[in-house]
Amino acid sequence: MPSFADLLKNLWTRLGSMSLAIILLVVLSVASVIGTVLLQNQDQTDYLQQFGPLWYWVFRSLGLFDMYHTWWFLSLLGFLMLSLSACLWRNVPRMLKEMRGRKATLPEKTFKHMQMLQQWRISANERETLEKQLRHELRGWEFVTAEAEGQHYIRADKGRWNKWGYISVHTAILIILIGGMISVEFGIRGNMSVPEGQSANSISFLKGGQDKTMTMPFSVRCNSFSIQFFPTGAPKEFRSNLTIIDGGKEVLTKDIIVNEPLYYKGVRIYQASFGDGGSAIGLKLYHLDGSAEISQAKTKVYKTYTDQATGVTLEITDFKPFNVENLANPGEPKDFKNLGPAVEFVMRGPGLKPVKVKSFMNPFVGRDGVNRGSFMLVSLTGDAKDYQPFSFGIDLTNPQEWQLFHDFMRELAQRSDVKDPKQRNLEAFKAALTDVFGDKRPEGFQQMAERMLQAIQMLPQIPWPFIPMLDDFDQVYYTGLQLAEDPGMNVVWAGSAILVIGLCLMFYMPHRKLWLVLKPEGDAIQVSLAAMTTRNAMAFEQTFNALFTKLAKGTPTQA
Repeated sequence: MPSFADLLKNLWTRLGSMSLAIILLVVLSVASVIGTVLLQNQDQTDYLQQFGPLWYWVFRSLGLFDMYHTWWFLSLLGFLMLSLSACLWRNVPRMLKEMRGRKATLPEKTFKHMQMLQQWRISANERETLEKQLRHELRGWEFVTAEAEGQHYIRADKGRWNKWGYISVHTAILIILIGGMISVEFGIRGNMSVPEGQSANSISFLKGGQDKTMTMPFSVRCNSFSIQFFPTGAPKEFRSNLTIIDGGKEVLTKDIIVNEPLYYKGVRIYQASFGDGGSAIGLKLYHLDGSAEISQAKTKVYKTYTDQATGVTLEITDFKPFNVENLANPGEPKDFKNLGPAVEFVMRGPGLKPVKVKSFMNPFVGRDGVNRGSFMLVSLTGDAKDYQPFSFGIDLTNPQEWQLFHDFMRELAQRSDVKDPKQRNLEAFKAALTDVFGDKRPEGFQQMAERMLQAIQMLPQIPWPFIPMLDDFDQVYYTGLQLAEDPGMNVVWAGSAILVIGLCLMFYMPHRKLWLVLKPEGDAIQVSLAAMTTRNAMAFEQTFNALFTKLAKGTPTQA
């Protein structure tokens, strides 16, 4: 039965094995891919909406939203560090001994099995010339000589410190892992949202599956925020002008964009995102009780407006000044159009099913230039992916058209005895036009008539007491910042530099070894030339053959 010391020795040997290191590297690589594909430390509501309740809790329980702080990921890092340490502990002394101690002699059995081996005979008086020519041809090589069993050995080495490359690479990986562990344990990375004109000094982050906050030793003020868009509506560049306030004093002001952070006291402040920072919103409420009343509502994004008369609430969730949509039919070239400002809200009220609404400020004008009237998007599920367009027919941005609709409805009711629907609609519309505009017909009244006919079909279907439409806004952005302090970064950079040096030593400084053995045989000497290399044997074989040709044919030494 093996002793406890033997068990420990066996365990230590297995810890330093290449197979274990490869397994750990593969597992860590797979985990790192997951951590790269799945964005880390995002808002929990975003994860919930993206994956749904079931997978959200599965992923959260596994720590995938903050994977680099989980116990299992840190354990993998620890095992890999331990494996590298064991490997270095076991192999470095042997490698150092090999590099320091160069044995000139070589067993004959090993000698005969070398792939690069040439033999020839010379006369005894040519020995000194041969040795001088060898040293001349191998300028820059290190030589050592020895006598054994009547034979004279000359060994030449080039790149004998090559094993420092292996030592450096393994040490560099260990240093990089230590730097990563320092960053994970002592570094910070959190998110901060700062509305324009305001300041903040706390960050939020996910650690160990729990949402946490941390107060920074300084404040960040967002002086201004600007954004540029591509024609498709995608953000092209967003820029924040930030001021650092430390101890009540403004110490630094700088513009930042994506990948160009601000650096202060070891903390890098990155431009990460943006959104609405609580814009002031003005709504017009078009009452559907037949009174033609239009009331005003003033609120802000992230606030809830309550209509006291009806008990209906509007929870304002977002505002966007630009809403670019592709209006092309399937199969046609894309036709992007900016539909203008829009506000999103959730409408709730007595007897009403909650709905998510996106209300546009401007009427919809098609590619043919025809005004199709005001519209909004409605989602009965509360998910923006389920938005469906709903057109009112009339242009609510024109107060006279809202009045025209009610006069038209009144005139229709007064002509209930007219049997022909077309005749009844025509007479009622003409009378309503006269009531609103007088004898002078407005421009585009034919299109207005078409919208009225659509409105009398659509508006009665609406179960709400009023139609909320965006009327005015005073936009305020917030800038989404990511603050990161990485105390292990310099350690990682140092390890990376050592890694590059080690790889260069391994690939570009192979250890080449060459032996010239002189064995007296009567009046002659048998010469054996043998060599080996740790890398690029094909190229070295050409050098070896050229050297053999020069030595064997007695090529004159070149000065």
